[in-house]
Amino acid sequence: MVSIPAQHKKILVTSALPYVNNVPHLGNIIGCVLSADVFARYQRSAGRRVLYVCGTDEHGTTTEAKAREEGVSPKEICEKYRAIHKRIYDWFGIRFDCWGRTSAKNHWAHTQKIFSELDQNGYIVEQTTKQLYSEESKTFLADRYVEGTCPYCSFDKARGDQCDSCGKLLTPLELINPVSKIDGATPVVKETTHLYLDLTKLQEELSRWAQAQGIAGSWPENALKTTQAWFDEGLEPRAITRDLSWGVPVPKPGFEDKVFYVWFDAPIGYISITEQGVGDEWREWWLDPDHTLLYQFMAKDNIPFHTILFPASLLGSDDHWTMLHHINSTEYLNYEDKKFSKSRNTGVFGDDAIATGLPADAFRYYLLALRPESSDTTFLWSDFEEKLNNELVANLGNLVNRAMTFTKRSLDGEIVEHELREHSQAFWTRVAALEEEVTMLLEQAQLKEALKKVMAVSRLGNQYFQEQQPWKVIKESRRDAEETLFVLMNLVKDLAIMIEPFLPATSRNIFSQLGCEQKRWDDLGAFSIKNASIGEPALLFEKVEHATMEALKVRFSGEQQPKAAPAAPTSRASSASPAVAAGFGPHALDLRVARITSVSLHPNAAKLYVEEIDLGPLGTRTIVSGLVPHYKPEELEGKLIVLVANLAPASLRGVESKGMLLAVEREGQVKVLFVDDAHASAGDRILIDGVRLDDALGQITIDQFFSLQYEVKGHVAHVSAHKLLCPDKTPVKSELAEGKIR
Repeated sequence: MVSIPAQHKKILVTSALPYVNNVPHLGNIIGCVLSADVFARYQRSAGRRVLYVCGTDEHGTTTEAKAREEGVSPKEICEKYRAIHKRIYDWFGIRFDCWGRTSAKNHWAHTQKIFSELDQNGYIVEQTTKQLYSEESKTFLADRYVEGTCPYCSFDKARGDQCDSCGKLLTPLELINPVSKIDGATPVVKETTHLYLDLTKLQEELSRWAQAQGIAGSWPENALKTTQAWFDEGLEPRAITRDLSWGVPVPKPGFEDKVFYVWFDAPIGYISITEQGVGDEWREWWLDPDHTLLYQFMAKDNIPFHTILFPASLLGSDDHWTMLHHINSTEYLNYEDKKFSKSRNTGVFGDDAIATGLPADAFRYYLLALRPESSDTTFLWSDFEEKLNNELVANLGNLVNRAMTFTKRSLDGEIVEHELREHSQAFWTRVAALEEEVTMLLEQAQLKEALKKVMAVSRLGNQYFQEQQPWKVIKESRRDAEETLFVLMNLVKDLAIMIEPFLPATSRNIFSQLGCEQKRWDDLGAFSIKNASIGEPALLFEKVEHATMEALKVRFSGEQQPKAAPAAPTSRASSASPAVAAGFGPHALDLRVARITSVSLHPNAAKLYVEEIDLGPLGTRTIVSGLVPHYKPEELEGKLIVLVANLAPASLRGVESKGMLLAVEREGQVKVLFVDDAHASAGDRILIDGVRLDDALGQITIDQFFSLQYEVKGHVAHVSAHKLLCPDKTPVKSELAEGKIR
C-alpha cells in the first residue's frame, strides 16, 4: 500500500517526458501524462501541496533523425511537435503545474553540474569502444540511425537501442545485418572514445536503496522484477555521451565535439523543468527529501532509467536529492490486433482522437478503464462503444440526469434537508464504504480499480433511485420523495468529486448543474447539498451510434500514413529542401470566406450546430460545428467566416460536413474568426502572407490540416507564423488577443 505519512506535505509528480519527434498516440497518453494527471488531481483535491512536472524531451538521435527526415533543423522539429503535444494534452484536460523543455539553458546547467560532480567523485570513466560508422556520410551512427535484425527475437526492424518487438535494450553492434538509416549504406566498425557512468562503483549503494524503496514505495511487480534483474546481471559502466551535434554539450576537455546521451540528460529534465515552472522554489521540491514524496509515472520500458540510471546519477552527485518514492509503471496498451507504434504510425494518435468528434472525457474514461496496470490491454473500438454507452451513458449519465430532471420537474429544483430514515441510512453506509475504497485505491495509485469503484457507487445510486420510486412516492408523501432526492443530490455531488480526477470536464458540468462551486475530497460523505436550488439539468453524455464506431474502426485500420511534414518557416523559405517543399504546408490550404445563411441544432448531438453556408460563385454547402455552448444561432447567421474549403468531407453524428469553420480558443473562451464585409465577399480566398498558394488543390485530411500550427497573436490570425489576410491584404483578426485556432 502506498500511504502518505502525515509529516509529508508535498507530493511531487512526474510523467516520462515525451519525445517531440512525433504525435503522441493513446498508448503514450495513458502510460504517462494521463495517469499522472489523475493522481495529481486526486492529491490536489485531498488538500495536499502538489506539483505535477512534465515537458518535452528534445535532445537525442530521435530528434535529429526526425529533423533530417523532414528537412529542417532539430530546433524547428522541437517547436513543431512541442506545439502539437501541448495542444493534444490541453484537449485531453491534462493539467501540468510545470510544463517545460530540455533544450532550455537551465537544463544544460543542471545536467553539466551533476555530470561534473559525478566526474569529481570518481564515477565517470573513459572507454574506447567500437561503433558503427557510415563511410557514405562520414559520420558515426548513433543507435537510432541504425536498423537491423534483433539477435533475440529476429524482428527485422529493430533499432540500434531497443527492439520494438521483444523490448530488449540493444547496442547497434548487436544487430544482425545493420543498415544506416541516414543513407541506406552498410556501416563499418570504427573506434571512438566516450564517457561512461561507472555503475559498478554505485551498485552496492544503489541496490540497498532500491530494495528499501521498493518496499517503502510499494513498487509494482514489473518494476521490482526489472530492477532486480539488472542487479542480478551485475551493473556495468554505461555510456553517457554520443557523437551528435544536438544536445547538451559535455563540459570536459577532449569531448567538446560530443553531447550527453539523452538517457542521461532527460531525467534531469524533471529538475530543470521544475525550475522553469517555479523558479528558485525548485529546491523546496528536489532538495527536501524528508518532506517530499516523488511519484513517477511511465510505461514499463522506462523502468530502468528511473529505478537505476537516474537514481545512480543523483546518488553519485553532491546534493541530498529527493529520490523516487513510488514508480507507477504500466504495461502496454495495444491497438486492435497489433501494437501502437509511433515509428510505424500504427493506431490512434492524439490528433486523431480530437478529429473523431467524441468528447475528451470519453477517451479519458475508456483509456483509464482499460489502463494496463498489471498486464497488457487492447484498445478495441467495439469495447469503446460498449463502455461509453453502457457505463458512461447508462450508468453515470443516467443517474445524474434522472435525479436532476426529477428534482427540477417535481420539486421545482429544491433540495430540502431531511433526517434519514433507516433504509436511507443503510444505503449511505454502503456508499461511505465504497467511497473509502476509492480513496484507498487512489492513495495507492491504483487508478483503474478506483474508477471501477466510482462507477460502482453510481450503480448503487441507480439501484436506490429505482427502489425508492420517488415518482410514485411523491403522490402520497412529498416529504419522503424530498428525502430520496436529498440523498441522491448529495450522492451526485460525491460522484462529481470522485470523478473529477478521471473526468474533469464532466465533474465541472455536474457541479454547474447542481448550482454550486467545485467541492474537494474532504466533502465526501457530507450532506452539503441542502436547502438550495439546482441549476438546469442537461445530458452528460450522448449515446454513440454503432455505425459511428464502425466507421472509426475502418478509418484507423492498418497502419496510417506518416504524419505530414511541416512547411518551411518564412526565414528559410528560399533554402527549403525539396522534401519539405513537396510536403503539405500552408500553400496547400484553401481557406475561403463564407457566409452563414442558416443555423439549426444537430438532430443527433446537443452541442453541435448544422450550418448552411454560401460560398458565392462556389455554391452552397453544409457544415457542422461544436458552437452550441458558445453562440446562439442569431449570433452566427449572416456572418462571414473563414472556411477550410478543401477539407475532406466527414460525417459527424450522421450529418455530412463539407468543410470546417475556424475559431479561436483561450482559457475556455471560443470566438469564431469573423471577416468584415468591408474587406471580403463570400467565395473570396483568404491569403497567407509570404506564401504562394497552390491553384490546383486536392482534398486534405484533418491530420494534414492540424499538422500545421494555427494561432492568434496580437489579435491577428496566423498559420505556421504567417498572417492570414483578406483579399485587400487586411489581416484576419480575432476578438481574442491570443489563442489557438481550431
